[in-house]
Amino acid sequence: MSANIRRNLAGGKRKNQYRLRDIEWEDQPSPMFSAGNIKYDLAEKTRALACGGIGAMHTLARQSGLVDAIDGRLHLLKIHKPYHESDDVLNIA
Repeated sequence: MSANIRRNLAGGKRKNQYRLRDIEWEDQPSPMFSAGNIKYDLAEKTRALACGGIGAMHTLARQSGLVDAIDGRLHLLKIHKPYHESDDVLNIA
């Protein structure tokens, strides 16, 4: 095996070990997904992304109280490190 391939494999192994390391998260007082800085602009020539409405739907869920209702009534996680129940449910939905 050449030195280049061996170096690339070792670098990939280091990246994987770093990504899979144990992290001590603090208990989160609020959901991680906040959708606080979403802005929409329209131009003469509009082009859209297929995922462009996700932020609008999350803002609607937050403003309608759905996020608080999910966190208040659904108890899936023993410890909120770093996510809340609403983060998981809305991510799947």
